[in-house]
Amino acid sequence: PVEALRRRTEEAAAKGIRVRAFLANLGPIPQHKARADFSTSFLEVARFEVLRNEGFPTVEEAARAAAGSGADLAVICSTDETYPELVPPLARLLKAARPDLRVYLAGAPAPEHKEAYLEAGVDDFIHVRSNCLQILTDIQKARGLC
Repeated sequence: PVEALRRRTEEAAAKGIRVRAFLANLGPIPQHKARADFSTSFLEVARFEVLRNEGFPTVEEAARAAAGSGADLAVICSTDETYPELVPPLARLLKAARPDLRVYLAGAPAPEHKEAYLEAGVDDFIHVRSNCLQILTDIQKARGLC
């Protein structure tokens, strides 16, 4: 199934259709690097193009960059400690700017915050217990690859 997933991405790329993911990295590099690296590896399983950056000091700057990137999805990367303050406003800004943009949160959400993240516009979560194949297939479906 993973090889079929990769093949769909490669065949689409040969036709000029790419799946691009923007890393909405928040804060200085030590704050977001672990989750940005994990998310990059997760997305590259399907050979998606990952748009990396050094991080943004504010949710407004991250939202502007993500919306202007032309990416199909954005992955919010930071720490559990900062997520309750940063994720809801960033997810709302992303969805307001680009309603079609799929928004993911890097990391398993704390149970007490999960519903707030979903209500703000987070579509799903990328973490070690995620169903990688299912999430990547869902992204391909949203992009029209399968």
